[in-house]
Amino acid sequence: MKKVVILLIALLSLAVFAAGSANIKLNPNGNWTQTLTFSVSQWVKVTWDYDETQVFAVDDTTGIANVGNIRFESNKTFKMYYQTTIVADGGVTDLAVNEVKVGSTILSNDNTNPTSVSTKILEGNLAITFGGDYTSASDDFTVKFDFTFLPL
Repeated sequence: MKKVVILLIALLSLAVFAAGSANIKLNPNGNWTQTLTFSVSQWVKVTWDYDETQVFAVDDTTGIANVGNIRFESNKTFKMYYQTTIVADGGVTDLAVNEVKVGSTILSNDNTNPTSVSTKILEGNLAITFGGDYTSASDDFTVKFDFTFLPL
């Protein structure tokens, strides 16, 4: 029984490799070319210059907090979006993140319409704009940011 199974596996594997074979009859002066396509895995490198232990001040009038400089770099063009979770709201019930901006680029928070980065690099000051009545917070509030990267 083992011989039959081994033979069957060997025949199946040969059939898989045979799927790409071709028989070509060439004249003595004939030539043949084949185009092959290769792919390189995409990577995204994030460099974020800020102090993780620091509490960031939110401007009372604009609702903007600057959170250091950030750089997103890839070997290929990419798309990205962010999602936020209010971890601790400091006593504010309607706290929201209205906008996340890197330099002059506003990032999307919509997974069906992500921000395209066609230059392979997006960098600048990371500015978070808060909405709601954040000025009435009785304590510090904490927000978790999840960035998702997609091929362009």
